[in-house]
Amino acid sequence: HQKYKYLLNNSFLIQDNYIELKPAINKIIDDFDSRGELIKGSRNTIKKINIDNLVINIKRFKIPNILNKIIYTFFRSSKANRSYNYAKKLIDNGIMSPEPIGFYDIFKFGLIHQSYYVSENIDYDYDMEFVFTNIELDSRDYIIKKFTYFTHNLHENGIMFLDHSRSNTLVKKHNDDYKFYLIDLNRMKFKPLSIDERFKNFRRLKLNNEILEKVSGFYSEIVNVEKQIIFNKIKKYSDDFENGRNCRKRLKKFFRL
Repeated sequence: HQKYKYLLNNSFLIQDNYIELKPAINKIIDDFDSRGELIKGSRNTIKKINIDNLVINIKRFKIPNILNKIIYTFFRSSKANRSYNYAKKLIDNGIMSPEPIGFYDIFKFGLIHQSYYVSENIDYDYDMEFVFTNIELDSRDYIIKKFTYFTHNLHENGIMFLDHSRSNTLVKKHNDDYKFYLIDLNRMKFKPLSIDERFKNFRRLKLNNEILEKVSGFYSEIVNVEKQIIFNKIKKYSDDFENGRNCRKRLKKFFRL
């Protein structure tokens, strides 16, 4: 009875040090479509909003289909809930992510309907997409090296970031060095990782041969594996991933005909 009563009500969790923002955030979520600066508006919607001189981001996740509504209500946490908890876990492990503020789950007819994740905004310099594609960028090789070491540090901490793609790592220059922040956090696994699982985790980064040569060399400096072996492994996993994704796209296009 208590669980059913809980499901009929919205769930809003906010960190204690942000508790005074709860009414304002609640109001923004109520008026989400008409408030804030749009940052991203495809499948999920992200807006940047200023509250009392604090700039925050609010991410509204796409309404799940009926199967996922059941799963996120009874068997798994919502994407917003996971994003919040994973951000806290990353920070506890010394991995940077925009400071989590809270999450808001809205229920309808006893099932989860919509979810919002709230975090502080990061005034970053660029993401890894920009770094990889701009060969004239100052300190590009150094940033790629630092990013490779950053990825290794994730693996050493038992963190498998399942959406480890170019746009999900933000880069911020700090004095003469660079800091990396992970975003889009709702898909992660936490466990000891084998060497092959670590190589496989590079597969979404779309590393061309020029960048992969650099990444393989930098990674081989850390682990006791030859550079060419690392290159071949990451390339195979990347090619398999891209081939599989292209096959799924063709199938979807075929069934839409």
